[in-house]
Amino acid sequence: MDQSLSLHPATLQSQRVRRVLFAIIMGGSAHTLLCWIALQLDFFRGGDSLFISLFAIIWAGHALFVTFMLLGLNRRLAEPAMILPLMIWSTTGLLVTAAVVDQARLCVMLIFFAIVQLGVLQASLRQFIFLAIYCVVGYAIVLGIVWLYWPEAVDVQGEWIQWGLFAVMVMAVALLAAEISTIRSLLSKRNSQLAEVVERIHDMAVKDELTGFYRRRHAMELLSKACGQASRGAFSLAVVYADLDFFKRINDGYGHGVGDLVLQRFAEVVSRHLGGQDFAARLGGEEFMLVLPVSDQQEACHLVEGILMGMRSQRFAEAPELNVTLSAGLAMLAQGETPAQVIRRADEALYRAKESGRDKLVVGSRNEQ
Repeated sequence: MDQSLSLHPATLQSQRVRRVLFAIIMGGSAHTLLCWIALQLDFFRGGDSLFISLFAIIWAGHALFVTFMLLGLNRRLAEPAMILPLMIWSTTGLLVTAAVVDQARLCVMLIFFAIVQLGVLQASLRQFIFLAIYCVVGYAIVLGIVWLYWPEAVDVQGEWIQWGLFAVMVMAVALLAAEISTIRSLLSKRNSQLAEVVERIHDMAVKDELTGFYRRRHAMELLSKACGQASRGAFSLAVVYADLDFFKRINDGYGHGVGDLVLQRFAEVVSRHLGGQDFAARLGGEEFMLVLPVSDQQEACHLVEGILMGMRSQRFAEAPELNVTLSAGLAMLAQGETPAQVIRRADEALYRAKESGRDKLVVGSRNEQ
């Protein structure tokens, strides 16, 4: 299981490659050096030719793992870190060389604990238990094969005592890994819960609980950034001030429960019309601001008219005779204009929409600054 899930995918992939490279270079070099020493001491059955052949295959496998990850093919896997396959391959290399190393067989197998370090904080407990069983049983099979084909090279009692000690050590490491796995799972769960709490607190700070729209302060910060992007030519920017018509009468006549329902329904209608870069803010009781990065004024007007039409079509089971309309003022950001200036023009356009009968959109002129 990969940790650092919040990292950028490219950064995470780079970390995986570095981790695998380090493990292969350190563990593979220790394994190769130990067997080379055994070869020099004449403990490596098969001589130079077998040593070269075996380690050519082992290092070719290591190189295949690294190449697979450098090409990014591991990203298609369920577990892109490839911890278990790499540990199984490395353990298989130990078992094969243990079959041809006399006198130092246990020393070779002890490198298994270095292999374990690669996955102890990443592999699941089930994966680690599988690897431990594979190693211990594989070691027993190796001893059986050596005793069957080269009985003169085996001190049976001594080898099986060593195997027993090795199995106990593996069991102890498995128990330690189980504890680490449990702690890791608890930490992961706590971190997830903490992230949810932080996100909830953040939403409460910047979003209106009833509509899900941004609050005024955060919306003004976002508007300032959007104006900066628009002034650099990224897009045209429309700012819309909107007001639910006669909302106080709705609260007084039908109660605040229906008033809240109207606000929620308005939020639903707006959300259906907004795109990925658009955002809405609740400035007051029934006053709202929409910030719309668009290609031109016509696109912005079409979007707002859709919202007005959507509100006209709303019906409420709690108040069947209630019809809710919306007045809106729209201003397109002019070159060199500040957020405060475009907001003022949108607000003035909204005022004219109300004065001229409500339930309509009025577009502010740029010469009103």
